[in-house]
Amino acid sequence: MQLRHLQRLLAAEPALRHAKSADEHAARSRRVRAVVERLARVERAPLVIAESTVSARDGLHHERLLFESPVRGSFHGTLLAPPDTAPGPPGPAVLVLGGKNARLDQLTGDVPPDHPDRNVAEHLARAGFVTLSFDHGIGGAMDAARRAGRDEGALLAHAFALTGRSLLGALTGDALGALDVLAAHPLVDARRVGLFGHSLGAAVALHTALLTERRGIPLCAASHVGSYPALYERLLTGYEGAVLPGILEYADLPDLYGALAPAPLQLQYGTADSYLEPADARAAADSVRETYAAVGAEAEIHGLPMGHGTHVGHAADFFTRTLPEPTLSAAPPPAAGAEVPAQRIHFEVSDRRAVLDRVDAALASGILTQGPQVARFEELARPWTGADTAAVASGSAALEIALRIIGVAERTVLVPVNTFFATAAAAVRAGAAVRFVDIELDGLGMDPDALRAALDRHPDTAAVLPVHIGGIVSPALEEVLAHCRDRGVPVVEDAAHALGATLDGRPAGSFGRFGAFSFFPTKVAVSGEGGLVCAPSADDLEQVRRWRDHGKSAQGSTLHDRPGGNWRLSELHAAVGTVDLERFSGTLAARRALAARYDALLAEVPGVRPHTVPEAAGSNFYKYLVYLDPDGPLDRPLLKKRLRERHGVSLAGEVYDHLLCDHPHFASQRQQGAGEGPFERARWFARHHVALPLYPSLTEAEQIRVAAALRSELP
Repeated sequence: MQLRHLQRLLAAEPALRHAKSADEHAARSRRVRAVVERLARVERAPLVIAESTVSARDGLHHERLLFESPVRGSFHGTLLAPPDTAPGPPGPAVLVLGGKNARLDQLTGDVPPDHPDRNVAEHLARAGFVTLSFDHGIGGAMDAARRAGRDEGALLAHAFALTGRSLLGALTGDALGALDVLAAHPLVDARRVGLFGHSLGAAVALHTALLTERRGIPLCAASHVGSYPALYERLLTGYEGAVLPGILEYADLPDLYGALAPAPLQLQYGTADSYLEPADARAAADSVRETYAAVGAEAEIHGLPMGHGTHVGHAADFFTRTLPEPTLSAAPPPAAGAEVPAQRIHFEVSDRRAVLDRVDAALASGILTQGPQVARFEELARPWTGADTAAVASGSAALEIALRIIGVAERTVLVPVNTFFATAAAAVRAGAAVRFVDIELDGLGMDPDALRAALDRHPDTAAVLPVHIGGIVSPALEEVLAHCRDRGVPVVEDAAHALGATLDGRPAGSFGRFGAFSFFPTKVAVSGEGGLVCAPSADDLEQVRRWRDHGKSAQGSTLHDRPGGNWRLSELHAAVGTVDLERFSGTLAARRALAARYDALLAEVPGVRPHTVPEAAGSNFYKYLVYLDPDGPLDRPLLKKRLRERHGVSLAGEVYDHLLCDHPHFASQRQQGAGEGPFERARWFARHHVALPLYPSLTEAEQIRVAAALRSELP
């Protein structure tokens, strides 16, 4: 019997159930939200109010709305507000999501409700809240004759499943759009918005709370508590449209509610509800309560002598407590939502699914390294490097391989004194003696005059490694190349920061004999771990491929002609990298637009000066660099501390705060000539710059918050 098979599956423990500490809970909550986002596959699309009819009804402000959605088309909603709302300040609001059989006009009281508590939106409006309700769109659209008595919502749920999507995901997408409309309404204080849902509406409200960027949004859920195994196998009362396919592999219903902690939560269930089992509902509620208690919060649970309904009074009291009127003395919150991090890596659900499909293809094929994904990765990178490429395990490996091909052992390699340690370390591992060169401050590149002097001091120089700091290819590079060309010294560009950056329209990495790129998670394009070597010479690239694969004399050979290394890129990392490179043109455009917005926002902020990118350089804005007033009262560590603690704004890491000659490894070699300072320009730069948060998912509101935080902390 298939029932036995189903019972065995339902009895399995969800993977994301237990968390023993607050830190574990935070990590589990993030994972639950990510799983819900992936399984829901919400097609986020802004709702547009196509029509609005305003009237007064029984003392309530009444707006009949027609929404237009590029995903769903047209559907209706109704906004209610307490009487005499318009002249006053914006007030609290609740998005009201009814059950499967709830009609919009009953929720709002436009027609008499078929149950006394059905008109929740009207009750909450009379209790002082702006409410917005809308039509789920799961009744009346299908031809009744073809339906033949079958439930329309169930048919829709099955049809959505054919596409790998869910009805719940579609309903949640509508709710997320409606939540944005409600928060933006002139009668609403956007900081004081809550969610209410009953039955199916509670499932939608729960998933909306998990997926909204409004972390901490209060949620009241009525008649939707219990365990999925009980609802869908033992009781057979679960509704197809109220679950995400595959969710029980990761989390049961109480786990989803628990992932909201410590956000305000009220759960209501009826002890006489024929759709629930009181003991199962009570056990689920206790599980949610325990999860909240583990993080020092409290979930409000009401087991009530009622059927499949709502206690409107408890709901109104809950929102009154959790959406209070701000006091005059209270400082405004820094922003709705989480902090502004220094770095945020974001893959949309469609991108994550593409990665998973490619990983699955690799696992199914058994080819886990140097296969079709790596080849595709190299192909996609080619337009951004200006030369053919070979993928390797990291940016550091890319540099070391290039230097080994040149042959730098027991000779000198010249490196800018302001760069990441890996640049110089690659030369050391390749057997070279590293010497440092000062930078110039316009493009932050290697100073040509300092380089010429260093070449004079070190006639045994085997290679020069200019670095494109912060994603800027300095115009001074042309003079650096000329000095090297005159002396026959090869150039290896460390372009770890600079994928997509240009100089006079020419891509970073295409100026020297080799270009080396990094795809580490902090970079502008990522593969997790990974690097890339580009070179105009086919022979050089063939050498790269041999070095990366233990020095094999030919692909597939068991003979080795050099001491290569395991510098291969795996198919799994390449799966991530190919997806990120496919969207890279959008990434680059977004970073440049964000930089332009910062330019405008910071124009009137005292005490900071953005770095001016040279006109010939097309920066990718790997970093958005600003200089602090050297005569200002705050030093950099104190400013960063205050921004983080007072405003929730974390600055990105500098590039760089310590010169290479000051790192312990090289400082010990100063007597041997490694540090030939004083490197005055590099020291000035290292002391005075900061890097503001900049990544494609950074919002305009977050940028405004960063600028406001700087303005409040700097004179």
